[in-house]
Amino acid sequence: MRNWIREHKKLAVGGGIVAVALAVFVLVWFEPQKLFIDERVDEGLEGFTSPVAAVTTTAPPTTTAEPLTTPPSTTLPSDDAATTSTTTTTTTTTTTTTTAPAGPTVLHQSELVSPGKAGTGDVFLIELEDGSRVVRFENLDVGNGPDLRVILSPSELVDDRDAYHVNGFYDLGLLKGNQGNQNYEIPDDVDLSEYKTVAIFCIRFNYTFNSATIS
Repeated sequence: MRNWIREHKKLAVGGGIVAVALAVFVLVWFEPQKLFIDERVDEGLEGFTSPVAAVTTTAPPTTTAEPLTTPPSTTLPSDDAATTSTTTTTTTTTTTTTTAPAGPTVLHQSELVSPGKAGTGDVFLIELEDGSRVVRFENLDVGNGPDLRVILSPSELVDDRDAYHVNGFYDLGLLKGNQGNQNYEIPDDVDLSEYKTVAIFCIRFNYTFNSATIS
Protein backbone atom coordinates (compact mmCIF):
# COMPACT_ATOMS: atom_id res chain seq x y z
CA MET A 1 0.00 0.00 0.00
CA ARG A 2 2.78 2.41 0.92
CA ASN A 3 4.56 1.68 -2.34
CA TRP A 4 1.35 2.34 -4.26
CA ILE A 5 0.86 5.67 -2.47
CA ARG A 6 4.44 6.71 -3.20
CA GLU A 7 3.96 5.83 -6.86
CA HIS A 8 0.57 7.57 -7.08
CA LYS A 9 0.96 10.56 -4.78
CA LYS A 10 -1.25 12.87 -6.79
CA LEU A 11 -4.03 10.31 -7.00
CA ALA A 12 -3.79 9.53 -3.27
CA VAL A 13 -3.85 13.23 -2.32
CA GLY A 14 -6.81 13.83 -4.61
CA GLY A 15 -8.70 10.88 -3.12
CA GLY A 16 -8.03 12.16 0.39
CA ILE A 17 -9.37 15.60 -0.47
CA VAL A 18 -12.52 14.08 -1.94
CA ALA A 19 -13.04 11.91 1.16
CA VAL A 20 -12.68 14.89 3.50
CA ALA A 21 -15.00 17.01 1.39
CA LEU A 22 -17.61 14.24 1.37
CA ALA A 23 -17.40 13.86 5.13
CA VAL A 24 -17.86 17.61 5.62
CA PHE A 25 -20.83 17.61 3.22
CA VAL A 26 -22.53 14.77 5.13
CA LEU A 27 -21.98 16.48 8.48
CA VAL A 28 -23.24 19.85 7.27
CA TRP A 29 -26.17 18.76 5.08
CA PHE A 30 -27.47 15.62 6.74
CA GLU A 31 -26.33 16.52 10.29
CA PRO A 32 -26.33 12.90 11.52
CA GLN A 33 -24.80 14.06 14.80
CA LYS A 34 -28.15 15.61 15.77
CA LEU A 35 -29.68 12.16 16.03
CA PHE A 36 -27.57 11.65 19.16
CA ILE A 37 -27.91 15.14 20.68
CA ASP A 38 -30.91 16.34 22.69
CA GLU A 39 -31.58 20.08 22.82
CA ARG A 40 -33.79 21.17 25.70
CA VAL A 41 -35.51 24.57 25.71
CA ASP A 42 -37.96 25.59 28.45
CA GLU A 43 -40.09 28.72 28.10
CA GLY A 44 -42.83 29.96 30.38
CA LEU A 45 -46.08 31.66 29.38
CA GLU A 46 -47.31 34.34 31.75
CA GLY A 47 -50.65 33.52 33.31
CA PHE A 48 -50.87 30.05 31.79
CA THR A 49 -51.18 26.90 33.86
CA SER A 50 -51.48 23.49 32.24
CA PRO A 51 -54.85 21.85 32.85
CA VAL A 52 -54.48 19.17 35.50
CA ALA A 53 -56.86 16.50 36.70
CA ALA A 54 -58.75 17.59 39.76
CA VAL A 55 -57.94 15.58 42.85
CA THR A 56 -60.95 14.67 44.97
CA THR A 57 -60.39 14.05 48.67
CA THR A 58 -62.90 12.56 51.12
CA ALA A 59 -63.05 14.17 54.53
CA PRO A 60 -62.94 11.79 57.49
CA PRO A 61 -66.26 11.27 59.29
CA THR A 62 -67.00 13.75 62.05
CA THR A 63 -67.92 12.36 65.47
CA THR A 64 -70.38 14.50 67.42
CA ALA A 65 -70.43 14.07 71.18
CA GLU A 66 -73.86 13.65 72.69
CA PRO A 67 -74.83 16.56 74.99
CA LEU A 68 -75.08 15.88 78.72
CA THR A 69 -78.62 15.75 80.14
CA THR A 70 -79.25 18.10 83.05
CA PRO A 71 -81.88 16.88 85.46
CA PRO A 72 -84.87 19.19 85.90
CA SER A 73 -84.73 21.61 88.79
CA THR A 74 -86.91 20.85 91.80
CA THR A 75 -86.74 24.42 93.16
CA LEU A 76 -89.94 26.44 92.72
CA PRO A 77 -89.52 30.06 91.63
CA SER A 78 -90.19 32.61 94.37
CA ASP A 79 -92.88 35.28 94.14
CA ASP A 80 -90.24 38.00 94.04
CA ALA A 81 -88.41 36.62 90.97
CA ALA A 82 -86.48 39.31 89.16
CA THR A 83 -87.52 40.32 85.67
CA THR A 84 -85.09 39.02 83.01
CA SER A 85 -84.17 41.41 80.19
CA THR A 86 -83.48 39.90 76.73
CA THR A 87 -81.07 41.71 74.36
CA THR A 88 -81.21 40.93 70.61
CA THR A 89 -77.99 41.40 68.57
CA THR A 90 -78.23 41.93 64.82
CA THR A 91 -75.19 40.91 62.70
CA THR A 92 -74.72 42.37 59.21
CA THR A 93 -72.73 40.28 56.73
CA THR A 94 -71.00 42.02 53.83
CA THR A 95 -70.24 39.90 50.74
CA THR A 96 -67.33 40.97 48.54
CA THR A 97 -67.20 39.66 44.96
CA THR A 98 -63.72 39.29 43.47
CA THR A 99 -63.34 39.05 39.70
CA ALA A 100 -60.53 36.77 38.53
CA PRO A 101 -58.03 38.55 36.27
CA ALA A 102 -58.21 37.76 32.58
CA GLY A 103 -55.48 35.53 31.19
CA PRO A 104 -54.60 33.09 28.41
CA THR A 105 -57.49 31.07 26.97
CA VAL A 106 -56.95 27.54 25.67
CA LEU A 107 -58.69 27.29 22.30
CA HIS A 108 -57.67 23.69 21.62
CA GLN A 109 -55.67 20.95 23.34
CA SER A 110 -54.25 17.77 21.80
CA GLU A 111 -51.31 15.37 21.85
CA LEU A 112 -48.57 14.72 19.32
CA VAL A 113 -48.73 11.62 17.15
CA SER A 114 -45.80 10.15 15.28
CA PRO A 115 -46.20 9.58 11.54
CA GLY A 116 -42.43 9.82 11.02
CA LYS A 117 -40.45 9.68 14.28
CA ALA A 118 -41.41 8.49 17.73
CA GLY A 119 -42.18 11.33 20.12
CA THR A 120 -44.60 12.67 22.70
CA GLY A 121 -45.87 16.03 23.87
CA ASP A 122 -48.95 18.08 24.74
CA VAL A 123 -50.04 20.76 22.27
CA PHE A 124 -52.06 23.86 23.17
CA LEU A 125 -53.51 26.52 20.88
CA ILE A 126 -53.75 29.56 23.14
CA GLU A 127 -55.19 33.06 22.79
CA LEU A 128 -53.47 35.59 25.03
CA GLU A 129 -55.14 38.47 26.82
CA ASP A 130 -54.10 40.92 24.08
CA GLY A 131 -55.70 38.75 21.37
CA SER A 132 -52.46 37.29 20.00
CA ARG A 133 -52.17 33.52 19.56
CA VAL A 134 -49.48 30.95 20.19
CA VAL A 135 -48.90 27.25 19.74
CA ARG A 136 -47.40 25.88 22.93
CA PHE A 137 -45.63 22.54 23.32
CA GLU A 138 -45.41 21.08 26.82
CA ASN A 139 -43.55 17.97 27.98
CA LEU A 140 -42.07 17.80 24.49
CA ASP A 141 -39.82 14.80 23.83
CA VAL A 142 -39.31 14.07 20.14
CA GLY A 143 -36.48 12.99 17.88
CA ASN A 144 -33.90 15.55 16.81
CA GLY A 145 -32.85 16.20 13.23
CA PRO A 146 -31.68 18.77 10.68
CA ASP A 147 -33.68 21.89 9.83
CA LEU A 148 -36.76 21.02 11.87
CA ARG A 149 -39.58 23.56 11.58
CA VAL A 150 -42.93 24.04 13.29
CA ILE A 151 -45.62 24.39 10.62
CA LEU A 152 -49.36 24.85 10.37
CA SER A 153 -50.90 22.48 7.82
CA PRO A 154 -54.31 22.24 6.14
CA SER A 155 -54.01 18.45 6.32
CA GLU A 156 -56.17 16.30 8.53
CA LEU A 157 -54.39 14.31 11.24
CA VAL A 158 -53.26 11.24 9.29
CA ASP A 159 -50.57 8.61 9.64
CA ASP A 160 -48.75 9.83 6.54
CA ARG A 161 -45.50 11.76 6.92
CA ASP A 162 -45.87 13.24 3.41
CA ALA A 163 -49.39 14.61 3.83
CA TYR A 164 -48.60 17.71 5.86
CA HIS A 165 -46.74 19.73 3.22
CA VAL A 166 -48.15 18.70 -0.17
CA ASN A 167 -51.00 21.26 -0.06
CA GLY A 168 -48.94 24.09 1.36
CA PHE A 169 -48.18 25.09 4.95
CA TYR A 170 -47.37 28.09 7.15
CA ASP A 171 -43.90 28.11 8.71
CA LEU A 172 -43.82 29.27 12.36
CA GLY A 173 -40.04 28.96 12.55
CA LEU A 174 -37.31 26.59 13.65
CA LEU A 175 -38.04 24.04 16.35
CA LYS A 176 -36.31 25.56 19.38
CA GLY A 177 -35.46 22.23 20.95
CA ASN A 178 -36.55 18.62 20.73
CA GLN A 179 -37.32 18.59 24.45
CA GLY A 180 -38.98 21.02 26.85
CA ASN A 181 -41.82 23.57 26.91
CA GLN A 182 -41.94 26.13 24.12
CA ASN A 183 -44.09 28.84 22.53
CA TYR A 184 -44.49 29.59 18.81
CA GLU A 185 -46.21 32.86 17.93
CA ILE A 186 -48.88 32.91 15.21
CA PRO A 187 -48.93 36.18 13.23
CA ASP A 188 -52.15 38.18 13.37
CA ASP A 189 -52.75 37.85 9.62
CA VAL A 190 -52.85 34.03 9.74
CA ASP A 191 -56.39 32.70 9.28
CA LEU A 192 -56.49 29.65 11.55
CA SER A 193 -59.67 28.41 9.88
CA GLU A 194 -57.44 27.37 6.95
CA TYR A 195 -55.32 25.02 9.10
CA LYS A 196 -56.22 21.83 10.94
CA THR A 197 -52.90 20.56 12.28
CA VAL A 198 -49.50 21.63 13.55
CA ALA A 199 -46.45 19.55 12.64
CA ILE A 200 -42.75 19.22 13.36
CA PHE A 201 -41.43 19.10 9.83
CA CYS A 202 -37.96 18.52 8.38
CA ILE A 203 -38.10 21.05 5.56
CA ARG A 204 -34.79 19.94 4.09
CA PHE A 205 -36.03 16.43 3.32
CA ASN A 206 -39.83 17.02 3.23
CA TYR A 207 -40.35 14.67 6.15
CA THR A 208 -42.87 15.09 8.98
CA PHE A 209 -41.67 13.89 12.38
CA ASN A 210 -44.75 14.56 14.55
CA SER A 211 -48.16 16.21 14.26
CA ALA A 212 -51.25 17.19 16.28
CA THR A 213 -54.66 18.77 15.73
CA ILE A 214 -55.34 22.46 16.39
CA SER A 215 -59.05 22.48 15.55
